[in-house]
Amino acid sequence: MFGGKPAWVDPDDKTLTISLKSVNRLKKLRKEEAEDIVNGVDYEQRLRKQFEKVYPVPSWALPEGSRKRHSDYSDEEQEQEQEHSLLSSSKGFLEKSDKLRILSPESISVTRVKNANQMAYSKSVIQSVEFHPSGQMLLTAGFDRTLRLFQIDGKLNQMMQSIFYKDMPIYKAAFSATGSEIVASGRRKYFYVLDIEAGKVEKSDGIYGRQEKSLEKFSLSPCGEWFAFLGRDGYIVLVSSKTRQWVKNLKMNGNVRAVAWSSDSAFLYSVGGDAEIYQWEVSTGKCLHRFMDEGGFRPTCLAVSPNDQFFAVGSKSGIVNIYDRTCLTTRNPKALRAIGNLTTAIHTMRFNHDSQILAISSKGRKDQLRLIHIPSLKVFPNWPTKGTPLSYVSSLTFSPRSGYLAIGNDKGKVLLYRLNHYPSA
Repeated sequence: MFGGKPAWVDPDDKTLTISLKSVNRLKKLRKEEAEDIVNGVDYEQRLRKQFEKVYPVPSWALPEGSRKRHSDYSDEEQEQEQEHSLLSSSKGFLEKSDKLRILSPESISVTRVKNANQMAYSKSVIQSVEFHPSGQMLLTAGFDRTLRLFQIDGKLNQMMQSIFYKDMPIYKAAFSATGSEIVASGRRKYFYVLDIEAGKVEKSDGIYGRQEKSLEKFSLSPCGEWFAFLGRDGYIVLVSSKTRQWVKNLKMNGNVRAVAWSSDSAFLYSVGGDAEIYQWEVSTGKCLHRFMDEGGFRPTCLAVSPNDQFFAVGSKSGIVNIYDRTCLTTRNPKALRAIGNLTTAIHTMRFNHDSQILAISSKGRKDQLRLIHIPSLKVFPNWPTKGTPLSYVSSLTFSPRSGYLAIGNDKGKVLLYRLNHYPSA
């Protein structure tokens, strides 16, 4: 059976006080002109009502026209206050501008804006940070058992909702393909699915036929049909997103370290501790091809570019091997480039939406993050700098159109950076 309770409100919110007169943008939350101080619970309720007014169901996550975004905050890279360009535009314009905007490998223009979760920092390491498909909302989650949702504008980044999972420190959380649900898992044999519009949390009762003690690692297919859980003994467990039930297993040799989907969800790629990468045909469950990661540096993670042209394999040594599609035609392909800028185990890798940037990070040492220019296979030399306050990077993500880069760390903060090359969030 499915269980669970509706969204839980943090009891600390009752002691929190907010002045509705302190910031112009909060004045709209007042019920009377003379009203000023409210507690955290009342504040969150008013924010949610305001959010629903601006983003009515069912298109609750879509922007109501174009809005300018501003930054009153910048770090050592850019200390002057800058007004940001519009982060919303028509699809046609975006597609046209994306085709014309080729990213230079010499430098990348980055501006720091307000921390994404400044309204409610986490009490633990940020395990997951993900943007909603609209680019207007971001989730954070971690071992404090709390999932938080923020409306991202680069300035206030108001918190919309917080959900407390009393029996599960969260290892990973992710939006569904449509953005209507959030899947959260931990070191438990069950997982949770949050229906955002209804505010309802459903708890799975595990995966029938599988004795998995932990479902902490998973990946959602771009098509929205599949949950792929990394199981024991080389098993990848495919679960239907509709029924939440087991559909099929994919079996590797050795243990599964990471998986990544093709853009059309037709293929799933996986890598094991033996440095062998598998290409699976999802419809049949057949392995179509296997190849060895050059060097065999004990892989830790895997990423496939949105255009399906590049494959990145991160390793325990800190090496990241980048391949093109010829790796799918030979058993022992040669990497296009081995990136050796990081020296501890690669923990996270993400391609941006147009496959021009690969972000890599390690949580083994402070400030271990680099951005790679994929067309030239060079690391951007100008950012991050020595003054960039990354701390220990635990998670990262790009917004859907790459206007933002969000970086979670060990301090419970999500740093937010504007990538000025891209006009849209």
